[in-house]
Amino acid sequence: MNIHHLAISKVINGGYGLGRLDDGRAAMVRLALPGETVDVRIEREGKSLVEGVAVRVHTPHPRRVEPPCPYYGACGGCDLQHGDYPCQLALKKAIIGDLLERHPEPAVRQASAILAEPLPSPLAFGYRQRIRLQIDSRGRAGFRRFHRHEIVAVARCLIARDDVNRTLAALRSHPACSSLLQQTTELEIMADPDGGGTVCVFVLNRRPRPRDFDQAAILCRESAPIDRIFFAGRDFPLTPAAGRDPQIGHGLSVTYPAEAGRPVLALGWEAGGFCQVNLEQNRRLIAAVVELAAPGPEESVLDLFCGMGNFSIPLARECRRLLGIEGQGSAIRSARANARRAGLGNAEFHQSPIHAACDQLAAQGPDFDCVVIDPPRQGTPGLARQLAELTGRRLVYISCDPATLCRDLGDLLAAGFTVRRLQPVDMFPQTHHIETVALLEKN
Repeated sequence: MNIHHLAISKVINGGYGLGRLDDGRAAMVRLALPGETVDVRIEREGKSLVEGVAVRVHTPHPRRVEPPCPYYGACGGCDLQHGDYPCQLALKKAIIGDLLERHPEPAVRQASAILAEPLPSPLAFGYRQRIRLQIDSRGRAGFRRFHRHEIVAVARCLIARDDVNRTLAALRSHPACSSLLQQTTELEIMADPDGGGTVCVFVLNRRPRPRDFDQAAILCRESAPIDRIFFAGRDFPLTPAAGRDPQIGHGLSVTYPAEAGRPVLALGWEAGGFCQVNLEQNRRLIAAVVELAAPGPEESVLDLFCGMGNFSIPLARECRRLLGIEGQGSAIRSARANARRAGLGNAEFHQSPIHAACDQLAAQGPDFDCVVIDPPRQGTPGLARQLAELTGRRLVYISCDPATLCRDLGDLLAAGFTVRRLQPVDMFPQTHHIETVALLEKN
């Protein structure tokens, strides 16, 4: 067995501990914390870099804990359960700071001085509103092993809500589900916070047949808390299979109570559509974005990658006009429905690829007092010039990947912006993932 003894200097993006072998090669080590000395089993080797996993800890970090999940280390989902929650928050801030400080542009490096403490999640476990399980050839549901296609079958997920886990337990024990899973590649379980039940989407490897609908009806009837079941597949759209009237059955929603003099905020989305999985922490994320965007009553706001209006709806209540752009049709339908539900007449939503929409808007000439952008993990490559042309005063960038955030900050600073605030928001406890809200202003 290829075992090496080494010291861990820090944790880097991806949740890896960083050390160095005796031959000088850098080592990225899973399940390690800064300051520890560990025995590492090497799993991948290159000329200058190796990857491995800590199999024994000789000098543990003071905040190391025993991971509570029985699948931890095998399942490829969580990767920071071996540190307590304050330790995780400190590591995430350090990861962002390390990436900023190693950036080639001095202005980006200087931004590390304004990096705030991460906003902690109200729940460290039991926060996920949605999980997506892979199905193996034996019809077992689980998550993929770290960097492998092999599936680790799970009975429950500790970071999922109780109603999601109760649904998983009901599905695992019901023979009708076993029949469906033989034709399923993925299973998504979502909690409907306002509806009080859960929604299941079976991604089939073929078109659904009458027997599939019969099995789904049995599951809905006999398995609490399942409220609705849908089928989806590569060559057919999302299809209601069982449960409530399909005309009203596509929607899920969450209502956030009124706070600080603000009205109740209600957000809905379609089954299979995107929403933030940590609904309690999403409230804090929305508040951070609204605070940094600071839209005035006479200002205009452009929301790019607006989704179902997670930020658009609360922003539109503060400004004169809001335009939301999103490429996914179901999200645009949800955003328009959310605006109608909120009684907003100043918000409009268009479906378009983001780069094409920015080119078109920039060519038209008008700018927006504030631009909000919440891109996917790949960030906003090639958009810095258009964002500079579209932004009158403030740009709020919500990032889910610190590496692409730092890359894009370099492009945005070169295009004429200055970084004013950097606020991490921990949406994904027990994992290395973290959102960061950046406020930039035009020079």
